[in-house]
Amino acid sequence: MIFGYLTIAEIITHAEAFRRPELRSKRMGRKMPNGNIIVNASGGYNSFDRDAHRHKFKKIQRHYAIGSQTGSRMLTDQEIRRKAPTFLSTLSAILDRKGTRPFDIISRAGRKLSDIQTNNLISWINS
Repeated sequence: MIFGYLTIAEIITHAEAFRRPELRSKRMGRKMPNGNIIVNASGGYNSFDRDAHRHKFKKIQRHYAIGSQTGSRMLTDQEIRRKAPTFLSTLSAILDRKGTRPFDIISRAGRKLSDIQTNNLISWINS
């Protein structure tokens, strides 16, 4: 199921994200959820990530996406439960692919949605 969508307002480095006061809660540390800025104060790999992303740290550290407050949305629990029964058929129709599970339609390799597909999916989410 889709839980929401994010419109990217800005892409910065993880080091820059670490320095921004408004993103302090996104830093990794001894907390749950742990955070998603995977650098430490000096810009190195954050040990709180527990090696989960060490193998691709050099690539990841260059891109930290900040979402638009007005162009992003998280669905409520009630919306998710209401939309879940039609998610598979909607996804199948929008991506023009058949499958018995979302994984079969999207695949682990990922898909890039066209503008029309993106707009159709957002329209369904917001309906």
